[in-house]
Amino acid sequence: MKKFLTWFAIITILAAGIFSAVTMAGFPRTYEGQNASVSVYELQQDPSSYDDSSVDGAAGAIVQQNLEKTHAVNDVTSIVFDFRGYDTMGEAFILITAVAGTIVILASGKKKEEKTADEEVKS
Repeated sequence: MKKFLTWFAIITILAAGIFSAVTMAGFPRTYEGQNASVSVYELQQDPSSYDDSSVDGAAGAIVQQNLEKTHAVNDVTSIVFDFRGYDTMGEAFILITAVAGTIVILASGKKKEEKTADEEVKS
């Protein structure tokens, strides 16, 4: 029963993730620039034409530099995966190592308890 629930939970989470990704892929892009007169396509084709001298100067510089250097439409994605890619891989490696270590420690403790219980029954 425990294995069934584990597999059911994993399959449910994967199905929900795939459904969400497919659904979100069909949504239109929401970024329209500083105002509605900015064409996202033109901004992507020629980032140097973006006017970053207005109130959102820092945001404009980020958009301009990210598009010039990474050609990624989503600035957060470009920062996480292009500029901080090794950092993100390192964090993922540490997380996976910690989870694997925890599983090994808990599994070895359970085996020791079973051996002790078997020895007591034989005595």
